[in-house]
Amino acid sequence: MIQRITAYWDGRSTSWRKERDEAWSRPETEHWFGFFESIRNQVAGKRVLEVGTATGYFANIMTLAGFEVTAVDLSPQMVEYAKIVSEELHLSVDYHVMDAQALEFEDNTFDLVFTRLMTWTIPDLEKCYQEMKRVLKPGGKLINMDADFGKTVFSTDRHDECPSGAIEEVNAIKSALAISQHTRPAKDLEILHEIDFGSIRVDMDAQNRILGLPLNTEGLFMLEASKK
Repeated sequence: MIQRITAYWDGRSTSWRKERDEAWSRPETEHWFGFFESIRNQVAGKRVLEVGTATGYFANIMTLAGFEVTAVDLSPQMVEYAKIVSEELHLSVDYHVMDAQALEFEDNTFDLVFTRLMTWTIPDLEKCYQEMKRVLKPGGKLINMDADFGKTVFSTDRHDECPSGAIEEVNAIKSALAISQHTRPAKDLEILHEIDFGSIRVDMDAQNRILGLPLNTEGLFMLEASKK
């Protein structure tokens, strides 16, 4: 399954970079910058790991907000594009190709682990959360922004830049993943409690609030937790 997921995201990398490049000229980038500036004041240090960086959009914003960013992604092609984007922006981000279920970092390394729209495509969500906890320093913060896509059928209506066959493939992958059989973020909260994260909270309107959108707009939830 990991090979299949990797191949899917490699295939999406060109269209994904185009979408993210266009986002730099829109107001949402300033909103995200303000959000990460506020997060910087909530953590003890500046070392952050982004898991599932894609083409580096958030890694670059976090760097501009004052973090020392390490960013990983399962897709080699995504990481290649991310490196190019950071070079064009004259920003320093430490990129790696890596599986979120087996992070290749020492224990107690990062002050913040951030991920967005990644955990819905993870085969073993508990292992992923355990790895995030492991690499966090004591007192470090986890932020995961995602959505409950289990019953969603993706379509070209919202993904018109997708290459041929990509929508069919991502729907097939999603349906085969265990997390798609559960309600989110309820399942996430259950796992975070089981593996003994602390200060766990969920904000169902977080992304809309960050971007200044009406709260009834379809958006992402945000999970926050701390390593005890």
